Amino acid sequence: MENYLPYIVSVVCALISGFTSYAVARRQSKEDIRKLEKTYELDLENEKEKHKLEIDKLELEHKHQLELQQKQFENQLGSDMMNTLISEAMKIPEVKKQISQGMNITGNKKR
Repeated sequence: MENYLPYIVSVVCALISGFTSYAVARRQSKEDIRKLEKTYELDLENEKEKHKLEIDKLELEHKHQLELQQKQFENQLGSDMMNTLISEAMKIPEVKKQISQGMNITGNKKR
């Protein structure tokens, strides 16, 4: 037994050292995982906030574009109506006669 005692002591010391190292490494790994999870949660929240702000910005831009298109449509509609009214009025002989008289009067005043 005395011949094996130094080997037994060495094996026991190695086992104790190995288990201790394993326990410390496992504990450290759990702490690292917790830290990473917390970091990723914060990053995820930041990304969600950025995404929400981008969506709000896009919605505002879309609303603004719709308002601009509405204004352009209203302006175009008014312009088209005026053009139609003038062109229809020009087809009426009485209107042509009044315009000719007005131009003659204006021409006579300039002379």
